[in-house]
Amino acid sequence: MKLTLPVLTVLLLLGCSHASQNSVDSLIKADKEFSQMSQDKGLGAAFIFYAADSVVKMREGNFPIVGKAAMHDIYLPGTDSGLMLTWVPVKAEISLSGDLGYTFGNWELFVKSSDTTLYGNYVSIWKKQADGSWKYVLDAGCNTPNPNCTITTK
Repeated sequence: MKLTLPVLTVLLLLGCSHASQNSVDSLIKADKEFSQMSQDKGLGAAFIFYAADSVVKMREGNFPIVGKAAMHDIYLPGTDSGLMLTWVPVKAEISLSGDLGYTFGNWELFVKSSDTTLYGNYVSIWKKQADGSWKYVLDAGCNTPNPNCTITTK
């Protein structure tokens, strides 16, 4: 079979879109594994493990945490035992270069001492590392009403 320029172009584009989807899938997988680690080992351990060295972690009502060393100071071992933070990515995109991406989703924070669940949205900016893993370089979130509540407007 002789391949013409249009056929080669289509094959090339299909190959690029397939590689891009693989990258998005790997980013979503990393974000889901991050959430699972938060459940299994605590939010502090997860936020430290998945942070890039130059991380910036935004915090509502506080100054941001800048740098992985500062993450260790804020998220001391065992300080989050009364909290259960989980989240689910609902959207992700990767840059054309394939080394930057973001995830956006919904989170839930269960506070054991008050038997209370808080809700919110988050966005994480991720950078692919030399070993092919994803680490977040910027993370921010905000509180929202309970998504299961009905809100009426006039």
